[in-house]
Amino acid sequence: MSKSSGAAEIAVTDVYDLHSALRLLEHSGERLRRVSDPVQAWCELAAIYAAEGAGVPVASSPRPGAPILFEQVMPAGQPVLAGLFGSRRHCAWLLGTDEEHIAAALLEAVGSPIAPQHVSDPPCQQIIHQQVSLHELPIPTMTPADAGAYITLGLVMAKHPVTGESNISIHRLWVKSGNELTIWMVPGRDLEQLYLAARELGEPLPVSINIGLDPAVYIASCCTGALAPKGFNELAIAGGLRKRPVPVSTCMTVDADCIAEAEYVLEGIITHEYSPEGEAGGYSLPEFLGYDGKAHPGLPVIRVTGITRKRNAIFQTVIGPGCEQSNLLAFGMEAAVLSYVRKHVTPRIQNAYCSSAGGGQLLLFMQFHKAGDQDDALVRQAGVAILGAFRMIKQVVLVDDDVNVFSEEEVWWAMATRFQADEDIIVIPKLQGFPLDPSQHPGLSPRISAPGITSKVIFDCTVPYRYRESFKRTSFQHL
Repeated sequence: MSKSSGAAEIAVTDVYDLHSALRLLEHSGERLRRVSDPVQAWCELAAIYAAEGAGVPVASSPRPGAPILFEQVMPAGQPVLAGLFGSRRHCAWLLGTDEEHIAAALLEAVGSPIAPQHVSDPPCQQIIHQQVSLHELPIPTMTPADAGAYITLGLVMAKHPVTGESNISIHRLWVKSGNELTIWMVPGRDLEQLYLAARELGEPLPVSINIGLDPAVYIASCCTGALAPKGFNELAIAGGLRKRPVPVSTCMTVDADCIAEAEYVLEGIITHEYSPEGEAGGYSLPEFLGYDGKAHPGLPVIRVTGITRKRNAIFQTVIGPGCEQSNLLAFGMEAAVLSYVRKHVTPRIQNAYCSSAGGGQLLLFMQFHKAGDQDDALVRQAGVAILGAFRMIKQVVLVDDDVNVFSEEEVWWAMATRFQADEDIIVIPKLQGFPLDPSQHPGLSPRISAPGITSKVIFDCTVPYRYRESFKRTSFQHL
């Protein structure tokens, strides 16, 4: 990596928080766009980022651009960062790898986890807010239709009230009042299980909400249950990525831990009070598939008991749809797919890519190296197995190892020249899907009995092994 003139070189081993991650990108010759003029948290920030480089599935958006640091987000007058994860190249650099090996880096970290380490006097507590007021923070509202301001990159950290097992996860958090948030917890996932365990004891669940983190922590937190099963602390994956423990500390007002190098920490308790998000029947905020989300009629309320932050803290956000959120969702899924296929079907899989066109979840490309006639069937078997094992994946495209699986155009080229619709489509109806996909509705297919049931499909764009010599790509001389 290059270094700036007159400045010491920054290496990936120097990344430990958000500020050091930004320094790495800038010293590597990447542009961090800075907006010094005041920008409103209400809709203006999101509109600027969406127009200048959010990427698909934002409508009419250009290819993902540089991260944008809004230096004065009003009315709070504080800085907000959007787009750090918008480029796979940037994400790879921040993890010390390349685009093709992000999933491999995650699998290595899962195999060599390093547990977090407790520290005292954490930087996240350099400034302690004397009064709790969420309205003093630069929390964006994304569109005029939204229920209000949302924290979208708040990493919630909690532990089981009996066993002490720790969990981290990202959730949408609506600002209900100056000291209250609502939280959407995916049913059946780990945080909900901790919350229900606390409710059985008649107690609220203490939590910290950590905002602005080392990118490795955010990426590790999005690993699927296939990589991080119940009881596995995802912070140990982040430690494995960094080859050192993630420092954590003790909250000041609740019995919970926090990320020591977080830019902001909100401390609080998830109560057993429920509240709707905004007006009944309205929208929540833009979802990762590119459509407006429906406001939930009743979600648990978090009562915020304390706010701490670093000096010169940067608030971090993701606007919803776009390459940034798709990348965060994709990396863990890609690693899980590689692990599953190699373990259960065939070692011939080379790589996997979850396209942002499917929000990093619904549309999967898989790359294979065929070594014999038997691999023609195994490749298809791998596609079928993945659709059954991963509820979120809806469409799978299979390609050979001479196709760049990370290039949408190359995948389309493979479909145009190596695919016959009457032979190479495998449709599997009536499988569990993802209800936020609006096409998974009974009105769109007679085979769909309820929202969330879907038909899944495999497109086999690989060359039959016996015909491989007829499909050699043109090779030009290297100068």
